[in-house]
Amino acid sequence: MKVFIAGGGTGGHFYPACSVAEELKKNGFSIYYFGTEKGIEAKKEFPSDRKFLFSISGVRGKNPVSALLSALKLLKTSLEIAKIIKKEKPEFCLCFGGYTSLPLGIASIITGTPLFIHEQNSVPSYTNRLLSKFSRKIFITFEHSKKYFPEEKTFLTGLPIRKSVIDDLSFTKEKAREKLGIKNRKTVLVFGGSQGSKKLSEVALEVAREMPVVQLILIGGKHFKKPEKLPENVIFYSYFDRMGLLYSASDIVISRSGASSTYEILTAGKFGIFVPYPFAVSDHQFYNVKWLEEKGLCYILRENELDTDKLKNIILKALSENKTEEIKKFAVKNPEKVLIDRILDEISKT
Repeated sequence: MKVFIAGGGTGGHFYPACSVAEELKKNGFSIYYFGTEKGIEAKKEFPSDRKFLFSISGVRGKNPVSALLSALKLLKTSLEIAKIIKKEKPEFCLCFGGYTSLPLGIASIITGTPLFIHEQNSVPSYTNRLLSKFSRKIFITFEHSKKYFPEEKTFLTGLPIRKSVIDDLSFTKEKAREKLGIKNRKTVLVFGGSQGSKKLSEVALEVAREMPVVQLILIGGKHFKKPEKLPENVIFYSYFDRMGLLYSASDIVISRSGASSTYEILTAGKFGIFVPYPFAVSDHQFYNVKWLEEKGLCYILRENELDTDKLKNIILKALSENKTEEIKKFAVKNPEKVLIDRILDEISKT
């Protein structure tokens, strides 16, 4: 049995697709993966039997000529994939949003192949809004997304998370700190996504200087280089692959609120201080966590509100509370299995 999967460009689409693909392979499916030559999928391995990468790009934000050329490439790629579908006859197609998913979605519609989609963010991408009209089932990460899709075929499944992250979340705080070689003391993890956040990093360092009793783990990302002189209580990484280990070692987390980071923090049961990326499309990072703040289980700080005193006071308050079990209740257990069970149940009816 074969399944065609698309979802890449960025880690937010790529890693959930990886998690589901791994689970499908355990169920005996062969995986055909479709992505772009420019995305993360060109650099990272995907658990697929065959991998197809195309020279495609998005349409939004381009001048009319460039947008037209991109649209024609997307259509041409859709027709190429439709030929592959007709030859290989997959059981179903599964798309994870973003322009990289569009060609497979269109190809599944053309060929009449069952189509399923997963939306990572609270505010859906234009691709998923379009494909939802033709999808058998729509899977969402956050309740907020329900209002954008037909209620009768939309299901909350949560966000599939990398197995490596889940495995590392099994470590106790003390064991994780031991593995990292850091002190066993109150610890705050700070990161601004893969790109990093210069302002968040700078303010976090000022907070660390004023709170010497707290240990701060800072991931600088691409846009914040390691300062020449770090406070004694700061552990700095430009990049760190085992995020689950850092979550386990931390008491609270300060980060952007992209879907993957948010759901990993939920699953870890950590209190989050979220600083949504101010230029996220439709302000979706804010809506990813707004519902959680309304329950008193996180704090949202807009980037223009970010200053040392305010962040320090929020950290002190967050460290004095323990809401781990309450936070964990809002993370769906084994989301990849929940999603696959829904799909298999649906295709068994045909």
